[in-house]
Amino acid sequence: MKFIYTCLLCCIASSWAQAQDTTNAWQPSISLDAEPVPTLAVSNKNDTSYHNSLSLTSVFTIRHRSGWGISYAPAFVLSSSRLQLYVQRLTIGLEQYDRPKYTWVMDYAHDFFSSHSPLPYIPLNNEGYALFKYKKISLHPVVEADIGWGRDSSTMGKMSYDLNFAAGIEYAFQWDFNQVELSVTPSLLGNIGTDSYFFLSRIAPYISHSKGFIKYLKNPHYAGSRGAVQAGRHVVNMNINSNPVVNMNNSNPHTTSVTQVSSGLNRMQFNNIATGAEISLSWLSWTLRSDIQAFLPVGSSATHTISAYFSMTCEYDF
Repeated sequence: MKFIYTCLLCCIASSWAQAQDTTNAWQPSISLDAEPVPTLAVSNKNDTSYHNSLSLTSVFTIRHRSGWGISYAPAFVLSSSRLQLYVQRLTIGLEQYDRPKYTWVMDYAHDFFSSHSPLPYIPLNNEGYALFKYKKISLHPVVEADIGWGRDSSTMGKMSYDLNFAAGIEYAFQWDFNQVELSVTPSLLGNIGTDSYFFLSRIAPYISHSKGFIKYLKNPHYAGSRGAVQAGRHVVNMNINSNPVVNMNNSNPHTTSVTQVSSGLNRMQFNNIATGAEISLSWLSWTLRSDIQAFLPVGSSATHTISAYFSMTCEYDF
């Protein structure tokens, strides 16, 4: 971990120095993201429930004008009236949003989770993400894909993964008021995925940012596993709606589980239709951006209610 931090600081320092010498060659930026995440509440040592808490993420980014860049993002959750670090995300990849004909995004991200976290246990700590958007016609076709993978400690380190694909259309409304730019981009996308695990997927925030995430997981061994979690000095049996739930992030070697978790392409299903809008307001070097989405379950998930997602980002480009 220290080696990664050292390399990251060296990259930032080097890129920052070049940004001062070469006009527009490098673009440092910093942003603050606010969004909900599910956290586990335990009362009387055995009564458990999930509720949405506020997550605040600081994102430090260095990006070359070609689109290549690296970012570091520590995320904190407001739990028990205090901020608690639950993950640090390191991302590297290509992001080209300003091309006249298309948008390309190809990123790899690795998550370093805290040993004790109020979030549910997340076995997938790697993500590969890709986005393509064609902008030469009025209705922009959009295609997204991501894969999450990692070793699940509840299955003796077995490699597990999830796949998600989304495709649809969007339309961008844009207005210029002197130095102020306003854009509103409504979208409509269909989502296909395995949804076997709880992980920080960029395509499926209806799972990783909803207190009702369990009802969306198709892996019955993971969603309804029997196990015990060592929280502090107390061993807590997790049971919600008569279905024991998964462990919280905990690296304690005494944590136990008796589940056999599996995932595969046989769990790939049409999950939902996502409708939403991105609202962006830019002034000089400042950008205020909001993302609002509603996920309408279809297929085997049609019995579930609509899930909503909301995020707010404030960004400054140096």
